[in-house]
Amino acid sequence: MTDQTSPADVAKLVEEIDRLRLQVQRLEDIESIKALHRRYIRKLADRDWEGMADFYTDDAVTDIRWHGRTEGKQQLIEEVLDELHKIVKSADGYVLSSPVIEIEAGSDRAYGEWTWHRHVCDFRTTGGYMRVWGPWLEGRYKCVYERVGGEWKFKDVWFRVVLPDPDPEADEMAARMEAGASGTPHVSGAGIFQK
Repeated sequence: MTDQTSPADVAKLVEEIDRLRLQVQRLEDIESIKALHRRYIRKLADRDWEGMADFYTDDAVTDIRWHGRTEGKQQLIEEVLDELHKIVKSADGYVLSSPVIEIEAGSDRAYGEWTWHRHVCDFRTTGGYMRVWGPWLEGRYKCVYERVGGEWKFKDVWFRVVLPDPDPEADEMAARMEAGASGTPHVSGAGIFQK
């Protein structure tokens, strides 16, 4: 402190440093959450279903497409990730974009929304798979994140495909599956706009 610096000036500087420290921490938290979600999508693209579970809190709640609601990491593994491991074999590409992350400075919880694109290239056929370039899906993630042991994780995850054809809810999907089993499959392609 110089002869010209008053105690009031020092107090203002300390207050400003504390404010900036919280602002920097908030920005670092946002970047950590973005990195978490990018690593998660990399695991999805790599079909690393076991690795995907590590991104969730033990008490995470999810509502992912027509898989329905799960409560806790173990139920997520058994009812969603293990099922995906058995049925998803295609080598699709993913783009995650447009993150909007909301977090209060100093908080251990955050909320985020993302846009997701899946570029489908392999389609199941009677004889195996057929490679076709071009089809895509657009989805939305709505997530609550929580810092656990200094590390950001998914606390709650809601995900739906919204374009070109929005995902049905779990009960509608079950009805479609039942109709398909009886020989009357659902015809996709209606989109969200009525023509």
